[in-house]
Amino acid sequence: MAQPKHWVSEAATPPTDLRDLRAFCLVVDLGSVTAAAKALGETKGSISRRLARLEQRLGVALVRRSPRLVVPTEDGTAYRLRVGQALELLEDATSALQDARAVPRGRLRVTAPQDLGVRIVAPLIARFTERFPEVKVEMLLTEKTLDFDAHQLDVALRAASSLPDSSLIAHKLLEAGFAFVAAPAYLEKHPAPRTPADLERHRVLLFTGGGGEGPMRLGRAGEEGTSVQLRADVLASDAAFISEVALAGGGIALVPGVLVERELATGRLVQVLQDYRPDSTGTLYLLHPAMQFIPPKIRAFRDFMVEALRKEAT
Repeated sequence: MAQPKHWVSEAATPPTDLRDLRAFCLVVDLGSVTAAAKALGETKGSISRRLARLEQRLGVALVRRSPRLVVPTEDGTAYRLRVGQALELLEDATSALQDARAVPRGRLRVTAPQDLGVRIVAPLIARFTERFPEVKVEMLLTEKTLDFDAHQLDVALRAASSLPDSSLIAHKLLEAGFAFVAAPAYLEKHPAPRTPADLERHRVLLFTGGGGEGPMRLGRAGEEGTSVQLRADVLASDAAFISEVALAGGGIALVPGVLVERELATGRLVQVLQDYRPDSTGTLYLLHPAMQFIPPKIRAFRDFMVEALRKEAT
């Protein structure tokens, strides 16, 4: 079988301890086993054993010793030059790798639900890329649960009441309750409901991620609450779409409160049934693969999102 172009045979790379090579180089440079031992923090005997071990493996004499001085042989001089170059290249490669890992850079592929991606994540992405300009973010907005390997994902943002068991590492970013909201124009024509039972006389807007149609328990703080049967006049898979229908006067929408904070603050939407808390809650998680060394771009994005959303929640 043909070997790769830059394949190196085992015969060309004997199992030599790098510390033996460093010791040899220092002995040659300093002209003294004692001085090399002092520089490396080892004993004179330890350095002598390293030299002997190296010479035995190579089958050549590398140095000549006298009571006052150690000088390289002709083979030792040539070997010192080539080994020194190799050690410098190794140090440069290590430093370059560490520098690359220290600075977040490269393409970061992130998946998120359409509604949360547009309303919550988009402003944060603008701030993240400003702080880390060498990271290029690619967003995949979809309600589908994408596979990390198949779609070459780095991070997934997923909204769920709970997560299935997996090998992914999950970080809780945000826990959001649901709220009933409607546009002022709709409430002018249809008086706001006073109790959950009044919802039967209204057009109700639901999205499947919030539980969709079916029974829901609504209760005041400290009370057990009552169960109501929610039937949707408009049902969609995207909460942002349902919010837009509500803004257009289409009815009373049940959506995560964080999605409509700006609309509630400006009065474009009004919260109804404020004393009744739906039992539905949604949690936004950040997931990434489990690995011993997390790439700087993933680590930076994870820490940024945790910090940013924690501040917004307080």
